[in-house]
Amino acid sequence: MKCYLINMDRSTERLARMEKLFTELGIAFERVAAVDGRLITDSEMAELVWQRPDEPAMTRSEVGCYLSHRKCFELIAEGETDHAAIFEDDATLSPAIADWLQNSAWLPTDADIIKLETTGCKVLTDKPIHRSSDGREIARLLSTHNCTAGYIVSKQCAKRLWHGTAYVTTGIDELLFNPEYELFAKLTIYQISPALCKQAMIQSTIGRYEVPRAKPFARIIREGMRPFRQIAEQVWRAWIKIRYAQSWSRIPFA
Repeated sequence: MKCYLINMDRSTERLARMEKLFTELGIAFERVAAVDGRLITDSEMAELVWQRPDEPAMTRSEVGCYLSHRKCFELIAEGETDHAAIFEDDATLSPAIADWLQNSAWLPTDADIIKLETTGCKVLTDKPIHRSSDGREIARLLSTHNCTAGYIVSKQCAKRLWHGTAYVTTGIDELLFNPEYELFAKLTIYQISPALCKQAMIQSTIGRYEVPRAKPFARIIREGMRPFRQIAEQVWRAWIKIRYAQSWSRIPFA
């Protein structure tokens, strides 16, 4: 399977690290020069960014990240293979990932995207459609699971994404992996568990939204409500499992 690695020209240490990882695993890859957000002009920001009024303003780094993934969508859409993998240069890879990337027989025929990554957060997945010999399961992703350190995209999906993402409306991970955005419902997204990829503990070159600290009174209310939220979540999870055979759990990395 074709693998693309997004890497900024000035991030030479990251490239060296990823080259070492891929070489050790016997995985060939093609470097894609990331769009450096620092070089995006004010006029380009005004032309490219079309956000909802209720969202925090995007940083140039976030726009650069979005445009970098779009470059990969274009390469996949115009490439010769039916599927390709996209990785960011701060990824950590499981030793097992080579077998999965070198064999495409396991790919669900209806898959638009297969998320290889985990962030360690709780996500909702459907009943598994496949269990591999190494104990991994493949299931539809039904809830938010942000970040884009590693995922597989079909050629047909890449064409849709390339033509449908000309304007930057939110972070690329939010756009692809958050049900609050309408694109999520139009895609068939699968999750591999245990995951084959996660983000390394490296200082990000992508600016993220700053979440303001809650005021003291708000923190008291939040902590007071925590036990009730936990009980409600447990009841909801149990009902989902019984009623729909779905699972609400953390995706491990192995």
